[in-house]
Amino acid sequence: MFRLMNCASRLGLIFFAAWSSQSAWADHHASGEVNATSNGTVEAAQLTLCALNPGSTLADAENLIPDIQAFQKEAGYTPFFGILTPMFVSPQSKIDFILADFAPFADLAAAWETFLQSSSGAKVQASIDDVATCTRTLHRYFHQHTKYVDDMNRVLSINWCTKNEDVSLENLMAKHRSLAESASDHIIHWGIASPAWGIRQGDVAGEFAHFTGYPDITAALAEQQDIAAKGDWKERRDYFDSYATCSGENLWRFDLASMPAL
Repeated sequence: MFRLMNCASRLGLIFFAAWSSQSAWADHHASGEVNATSNGTVEAAQLTLCALNPGSTLADAENLIPDIQAFQKEAGYTPFFGILTPMFVSPQSKIDFILADFAPFADLAAAWETFLQSSSGAKVQASIDDVATCTRTLHRYFHQHTKYVDDMNRVLSINWCTKNEDVSLENLMAKHRSLAESASDHIIHWGIASPAWGIRQGDVAGEFAHFTGYPDITAALAEQQDIAAKGDWKERRDYFDSYATCSGENLWRFDLASMPAL
């Protein structure tokens, strides 16, 4: 995958069945659009963006995870879930940590129903409120390239981008799919996040975000070396000049607490 995949606001699956020949055609058409924009997988990405309250630490944030997992177990909810903490992050960012859920839309909906109606959901929210002041955002997340690995500790690059005016959305999506077909060995995941709820104009520096996952900081820095020393900057320049304008990458440590069984 072209090395821009560094260019990206944690990543389980969504589908529904046809019930008549007409709806079957519609589903087939929709499936074609999904495959045109992704590797066939689109899901919900819920990001809880948090700033620590006075006196709280990242250790306090990490201590929230067991209570959240207990609620998820009660709700029968098994997302790709973890906590992101800063590694190389812009000083303009006011975010100290991110709680990230990636799950099928229907699974997230069922979990929310339980969260809103149960005392355990209220308890989890109170625990979070004690540690940090948070807002939630929801994104439609289009997987472009994924290599499944068991490692629960990763790093994730996020970069917000805006399509250039003279580029059609169809051409941009085709470019993303073509890039995903030549994946860098350093990268284990790349996807595109399209904002749905919780983000308004001016909140983020772009229309969509590239999420690029690496198994560790060694792989992420090896990718940067390839960009610098092996000419991969040319592919980045082509994307930035011809397809989209991006604000710049932030790199986060991504510690997973759970992932769906394959």
